[in-house]
Amino acid sequence: MATSKRQMHLGVFVLGTGNHSAGWRYDGATTSGCSLPVMQQIASIAERGKFDLFFLADGLVMDPGDHPSFLNRFEPLTLLAALAMGTRHIGLGATVSTSFSEPYHVARMFASLDHLCGGRAAWNVVTSSNAQTALNFGKALPAHDLRYAMATEFVEVVRGLWDTWDADGSVASFHSRPFEV
Repeated sequence: MATSKRQMHLGVFVLGTGNHSAGWRYDGATTSGCSLPVMQQIASIAERGKFDLFFLADGLVMDPGDHPSFLNRFEPLTLLAALAMGTRHIGLGATVSTSFSEPYHVARMFASLDHLCGGRAAWNVVTSSNAQTALNFGKALPAHDLRYAMATEFVEVVRGLWDTWDADGSVASFHSRPFEV
């Protein structure tokens, strides 16, 4: 009987002030989530440490009671595109909600990121669950089951867009398929 080689995969979930609830008290911590040099340093250290993924969560609403890292941070795909230029191997993942996005835009953004980083983009598919988020879009939050049904269709549409063109096609478009985490 052959033994299989088991391997552990590690990812870093990046919060600008760190995970400790009192991390915001360190000098500079409250602005570190919006500091490109800080994010570049974290990505570089994670890549040197053989981590597989640099991950950024996102939220479409902020509340004063939120973790300090959620109150001041970059838009994730913009930051990951910048980090792609200074990294070579680590995966670059971000959350994008299906509740208040459009499939074409998500497909385009992740395909662009995937091309920029040489196939290292990852999409954390979520539905929004905070009713306050919907207010930012002038909408009401759909019920739980409806959100998940909509998300299933959303992902199918995005995957369809990524498969529209062959990788060797003459038209540069959606032929890259970032992995989903």
